[in-house]
This record gives sequence, C-alpha cells and structure tokens, in this order.
Amino acid sequence: AASDVYKRQVFPMVNENYFKVKKLLLYGMIGAVLTMIGDFLLLGVDSNGAIGALGQYILAAEKISYTRIGLAGSFGFAGIPITAFGFYALYELMQDKASVLAWVYKTSVYGYVAFGGAIHIICCYLVTGMKKALETGTGQESMLTVILAEQGGYLIPCFIIFMAFYLANVVTMILSIAKGKTPLPRWMWLINPFAFKILLNLVGKMSTSAFWNGIACSNMSLGALIIFLVWMLILLRRR
Repeated sequence: AASDVYKRQVFPMVNENYFKVKKLLLYGMIGAVLTMIGDFLLLGVDSNGAIGALGQYILAAEKISYTRIGLAGSFGFAGIPITAFGFYALYELMQDKASVLAWVYKTSVYGYVAFGGAIHIICCYLVTGMKKALETGTGQESMLTVILAEQGGYLIPCFIIFMAFYLANVVTMILSIAKGKTPLPRWMWLINPFAFKILLNLVGKMSTSAFWNGIACSNMSLGALIIFLVWMLILLRRR
C-alpha cells in the first residue's frame, strides 16, 4: 500500500534522527513542567466567589504576594522557550522540510520562542497591576478600564501577535500530521494544543479549588506535556 511505501521511506530518517528528536522532546517536557509551575503559582488559588474570568484574576491578585507573582513570571519565562524544543521535534520528523507547510510550522515555533515568554510576563504584570489597583481602592466594576488604560497599549498588540503565531502553529501541526507528512499516525492530529486549551479549561470549571484553577491556567503547558509524551510513546513503539 502507498502508506507502507511512505513508512519505509520515512522511518529510516526517523531512526537516524531518533536521539535528536528524543532529546528535543525531553527538553520540551522539562520546559512544560517549568511553565506549569509558573501557571499554578499565578492562578492556582481558590476562586470561590469570583465572577467570571476577570473576577478570578482579581481574586488571585488579592490573594497572592508580589513574590509569588515574580516567581510565576520567572518559571514561565524560562519554561516557555524550552517547551518550544518539543514542538520543534515535529519539524525534525517532517519528510519535506523544504515545503511551505514545514516552513510555516518552523516559523511558528520561532514565534512561540520570541513571544511566548513575553506574553507570560505580561499576564503576570496584569495581575500585578490589578493588585496595585486593589490597594488604591479600585473595584471590579472599573478594574478593566483602569488596567486597559495602563497596559492596553502593549498588552493587546502583543497578544494579537502571539495568537497569530499560536494559530499558525496549531493549524500547520494539524495539517502536517493529518496529511501524513510525519511518521505519526494521521489520527493524532486530534491531539493538538488547541484541543487541550478547550478541554483543560473545561476541566478547570469542575471546581473553584486552587488545583483545578491551576489546571485550567496551565492548559497550554500541561497540554504540551501530554502531546510530547504521546509523541514520544508513538516513536518508541515504531522505532
């Protein structure tokens, strides 16, 4: 069958690069764990009584210390670029690295490195701004206006740029796997960052406890960790 011919053509490349890909995935897992720690430190608080996502951020700002916010930012800023190694492993598995699809995917990983840590720091500074606003008597009803006036000039553009790279990463990852451009089974396009973003956010709604809020906040880092683990297991079985 055509698929068998394809596998015979691709798997020698996979075996030659096996240790490189394995190392990239291991680095990615380490980065994901570091980022998860940052996520849990930032929003892993009991949100009982919070109204909506904004209310959850405000409650977190009220409960956590500036030191904890700083640690959250440090873990995420260090972890996100390291996590990108795991995503780069998929590029190394692609059969045709000269294709437009591969180029866009690789570029999206570079964008993840360039803007991912910055976005995490911005989220931490967002909580810092809310904490300062609470200390001066700002209420929830005017919090969004105050924060946007102070941080909107860089928060919104940075978020838009990061989301462009993030969506490019997700779309090209799905297409690469679904079209059989990698040794991974085609059905594995279902295991992608956007799917875990939705799933883990929904799981986080199960409770207002600190643990489940941490799970929801770590939707990208925990999702990446699961993806890398699954990729590793598949490659170990097929080597």
